[in-house]
Amino acid sequence: MLGFVHESTKAKSVEWYTPPWVFERLGITFDLDPSSPHDYVLDWIPVKNRYTVFDDGLSKPWEGRIWLNPPYSRWTPQWMRRMCAHGNGIALVFSRTDAAWFQESISTADAVLFVAGRIDFVPGHENKHKKSRSGAANVFFAWGKESVTALQRLSDRGFLMYPKQSVA
Repeated sequence: MLGFVHESTKAKSVEWYTPPWVFERLGITFDLDPSSPHDYVLDWIPVKNRYTVFDDGLSKPWEGRIWLNPPYSRWTPQWMRRMCAHGNGIALVFSRTDAAWFQESISTADAVLFVAGRIDFVPGHENKHKKSRSGAANVFFAWGKESVTALQRLSDRGFLMYPKQSVA
């Protein structure tokens, strides 16, 4: 059950969820969300299977295309290293360009979208009256052809790059 805490310097809650418009724009179905909320199902996430804190998604097998909005905490590096090794899916994280896990992620990803502005997340139960703006800049990482195609549908929301393509 390690690695499921979303930390915030301003809020005590760990409940901040990806808004439905992200999935509508991506237009893709995922096979697994390994860090899904345990308190209620987010029915707008097009995913076949979910792991919650009670399942410990870091230690369970991952198969197929993954949706990963990991807990933003000291465990983010483990989640992102697992995603890099899996190599199929989309991750949404804070843009921490100076972090080693970020550098590892960008070197393995097929596409990266640096979001212009900040995403308004859906507040969880205990935050329903609070602002839901992200506490930092956001970035999407994509691995795999279908995930890259999906991420291209969001390209108007920021700067999309393909790190593995050589510059000639």
